[in-house]
Amino acid sequence: MLTACGSPATAPEVASASEPVSPSPTVRVPRHVDQSDRPWVTFDPCLDIPDEALVEAGYDPQSKDEDVVAADYHTFLICGFDTPERQYGLSLLSGNITFAEQQEKSKDYATPIMLNGRRALLEVPSSLNCAVSIETSYGILGVSRVFFRTRSDQNTEEERCIGIEETASIIARYLPEGT
Repeated sequence: MLTACGSPATAPEVASASEPVSPSPTVRVPRHVDQSDRPWVTFDPCLDIPDEALVEAGYDPQSKDEDVVAADYHTFLICGFDTPERQYGLSLLSGNITFAEQQEKSKDYATPIMLNGRRALLEVPSSLNCAVSIETSYGILGVSRVFFRTRSDQNTEEERCIGIEETASIIARYLPEGT
């Protein structure tokens, strides 16, 4: 059972007829809210990335696979996709661990980069994946390419990260301003 925490919403003030009314953004309660004092994960890769962006990045939107890492001390909203020919997969992790925590965790295999004006890390931890972790206001957005062990035609080690920054850039376009 998932429960949300926080203070109850208060009713907005009513504007007079002479004051312009600006629309207020809709805030969706995340699929999971942990029990920590960390920020809510406000960007859900399964809900907030349009199919067109996935197709542009070379992935099949119909192959969507949703998951949540539901710990009490952090949250990861996860969404996975495959390429149409199942050459490799895309794993998107939106989490409320800090960028500093991700830097520390990946310091032995990460290179700092800038992506769409945000701090990011290019991470190459093993021969089976390549990732970019992007700093957000609530934590990080991880964009990982995962290679299938059963494929004999996988890219060589030198080729496995080609295009991952472009894929991450396409996905990061959908992070809301201020996140």
